[in-house]
Amino acid sequence: MPPRATLPRAAKLDGKSAPKRVNAKRKKSLKEDEGAAPKKAKTETGIPQLLNEELLAADLKADYSKTWKKPRQEIPKKQKWPMVKDVITELEDTPKGWNPEEPDLMPDDFKAQIERCRERIAENIMPHVYRHKMKEFIAKQSQRERLMAREPGLSWPEAQRVDDLKFTLDQLAGENDEYKMVSTVKAIIARYRSGELSWNPDLVTYWYSGVQLCLPRPFHWDEYRYVHDKYEGHVGFWVEGILGPGPSMSKASMVCQPDPRLNATMVRVALRIPKVPAITVREGERKKEKGEKDPKPLSRPPFFDFPFMDDTGATHMLLFEDDINVLRNLEAESGPVYPLPRCMGVGVLYLADGNRVTSIFREIEVNMWSYDERKWMSPDWQAISACVQSGQSTRAGADRLLGSWLRHRFYTGTCPDQSLRLWVFDYNPGIPQGQRTLPTATPAQLNAPYPVARVRPIDDFPHLDPNLATGHGLF
Repeated sequence: MPPRATLPRAAKLDGKSAPKRVNAKRKKSLKEDEGAAPKKAKTETGIPQLLNEELLAADLKADYSKTWKKPRQEIPKKQKWPMVKDVITELEDTPKGWNPEEPDLMPDDFKAQIERCRERIAENIMPHVYRHKMKEFIAKQSQRERLMAREPGLSWPEAQRVDDLKFTLDQLAGENDEYKMVSTVKAIIARYRSGELSWNPDLVTYWYSGVQLCLPRPFHWDEYRYVHDKYEGHVGFWVEGILGPGPSMSKASMVCQPDPRLNATMVRVALRIPKVPAITVREGERKKEKGEKDPKPLSRPPFFDFPFMDDTGATHMLLFEDDINVLRNLEAESGPVYPLPRCMGVGVLYLADGNRVTSIFREIEVNMWSYDERKWMSPDWQAISACVQSGQSTRAGADRLLGSWLRHRFYTGTCPDQSLRLWVFDYNPGIPQGQRTLPTATPAQLNAPYPVARVRPIDDFPHLDPNLATGHGLF
């Protein structure tokens, strides 16, 4: 998550300040007082870092794209292999450490990748592998050239994004604009084509009913919720910059059991609707008994445990409208019916067969309950963007998909015992035995917000800069 460049928040009273200098007389006085009874320390009461609405309103007019510093990466050195006399076609005969990757080249620098394949073929080490790679790169390069020709003047990420938005527009129009997004999608496409909006994976813009609400800025959940609730954007609200371009798809542990019908591992994940303002919590459509008091709105809706299919290649969690209705109506008999989760826009999902479908994305909070140890796996619920499909999960092929959140948040492990079970830990399970094991995440990494941007970073495409020689990096 990128750091906030400005500070539209209240300052903390209990923040640490720099150490003050002490002069010689003061130091002597302190030494004389060492034997005296210690004075009772004053306790300072901190205040939470609340969103400052006035500062945020002004900050929404700031354009971060003009001052934002792109992250720098080190490009690895080119891998070199010893010369061989005869052609090697078996992995067992390859030099030690050999692999077919080219870490010094950008993955989508097809021109440089094709030239490298020709170079590797001449080295006589697994030439059939590089012939196959070169064939794929040539096909991908032709496909990219055709797409960019349809959107002259746009960068490769922007051309992909506009292509996804045009597909989204066709789908929304065919569904009678159920989510009130058509005007917004048209406006975003126009801004990309005019050059007024560019793709930056670290920055987003907020939109409502075709109107741009801010200039490019870093995404933060609290800011998003504030702007969303201000416009009551359960439909018609859009966050541009987090969905595309390109495909989207104390110690505790638990064991996730497989589903023998599907030959896949099912993981139970607890979901709940994120906190909503009290004014948006409305009473259920039941008649109130005589003398009955109005139900008190809850600051946090209850949760429900759903089974999800794991390890499917999905980049986002996928659930269904029926699941959302379950979460909204958990308290309907005795309390409120909760509003729809906040809307984040409509995204394009690429399926395994190459087809594309659209789906609305909403904010959901997730956690896992360890039935083995009867405790929450994470001390905090985490907000994620989840795609919501129509209908309900009723059969194979219409399953809830877990996405990548589980491996973002926990350590996981499997065992080839034919059981398909998945072990989930909030600690590194191999360390107590002193064995070679997984890397250990830092507390900051464990508690980092689930990433909603950088699906296809623009920094992955520096080779498309016309001022940059192919085969080289920017760094």
